[in-house]
This record gives sequence, structure tokens and C-alpha cells, in this order.
Amino acid sequence: MECMAAVALIFNHDRFLLIKRAEQDGDPWSGQMALPGGHREINENCEQAAIRETMEEVGIPITVKRALGIYHTLNGNVSVAAYECFSTETAIHPDNEISKYFWATREELIPENDAYKFRDYIVFGLTYRILYDYFSSNP
Repeated sequence: MECMAAVALIFNHDRFLLIKRAEQDGDPWSGQMALPGGHREINENCEQAAIRETMEEVGIPITVKRALGIYHTLNGNVSVAAYECFSTETAIHPDNEISKYFWATREELIPENDAYKFRDYIVFGLTYRILYDYFSSNP
């Protein structure tokens, strides 16, 4: 699987981890709701990128269960590998790229115009499509 970036849909029992990216100049996803992840480095594969980026961003080890597929940003410029993962850890240690994090349940995602409303936040774009596909195929 080839990708430019990778993300992890991390479960701990019936909850999954959502993050809110910090507001940062130069980050096209600044301030958005997302899954932990980021750019793949030259010396690693997509799965390794998801594992490394998760550890860097939220400080928890994960075990990859399976690949969910390759997703493309709406402009088509970035290919992102998504992985279903789990962790026994729940204590998050966010780095400076993360402003908030939430252990969410599927029931907290309220469908709304090709997005999910989650509490006071909107989950849209790539993250919405990954979550929508996952929960549609895993009722």
C-alpha cells in the first residue's frame, strides 16, 4: 500500500479516539477534528507511519488490526492510509499538534450534511469519510 500519510482509528473497548488539531500556521488541517496520524517518512511503510505518528501525537502504543484502505483529500493531492487499531491505554499525552482529545462512542456521532456533529464540533472531510465507511460496514 502506498501513501503519503497514515491515520489510526483507535479503539479501546467501545470507544474510539478523536482529536482536535491545534491551530497552527501552515497546517491545512489546523483546528479540525481528526484521527491521530500524519506524514509518512521515506524509510517507513504506511502502517509504521500510523504507529509512529500516533505515539508522537497522543503518546499511546497501538496494535494495528487491519488496513481500512487509502483515502484521498478532497483536492486529491494527499493519499492517506487508514488503519483500524486498538490500545489498552486510555491516558493520552498530547503533543503540541493536538489541542483536545476525546474517547468517543459511535452513538455520539450525529449525522449532519455529509459530516458528523460530535458534541460542539463538526467532523467532516477525510475523517468523516473514514468513520462513515467504518461504521457503515461494521454495524
